[in-house]
Amino acid sequence: MGTTAEKGGSARRARVLLVDDEPFIVTSIRRLLADEHEVFAVSNGHEALAAVEAGARFDVVLCDVRMPGMNGFELYDRLLVTAPEVARQIVFLTGAAFTSEVRAFFARAENLLLEKPFDPSELRALVRSLATGKRDAASNF
Repeated sequence: MGTTAEKGGSARRARVLLVDDEPFIVTSIRRLLADEHEVFAVSNGHEALAAVEAGARFDVVLCDVRMPGMNGFELYDRLLVTAPEVARQIVFLTGAAFTSEVRAFFARAENLLLEKPFDPSELRALVRSLATGKRDAASNF
């Protein structure tokens, strides 16, 4: 299976912000995406918000739902106010059960959700499609 560049197209390197407090997840996703994209990782919502407010721009934001401090939902709500275009780029990652809080959030947000553990090829395809402006990737919720 060849890359887009090998098939005659030129692959676009997306800037991906990864927000997750689990070092194993961060390392895994970074390794998975690094060949095709620039991956910037932070361990909590406060760091992600600070990066965006400092002017960093990203094509895709992969954000864990549950983190200490500012969780993914709180980050999303803050970004809706300060950088709504970034809030729309968030793909939520979760391994948690769907509580009433989680269901209520996704009833109002239109963001994609990828459940852990996810298939590596599914994540690559999702980031690729979002980086090119296509939002046709299927979500799992």
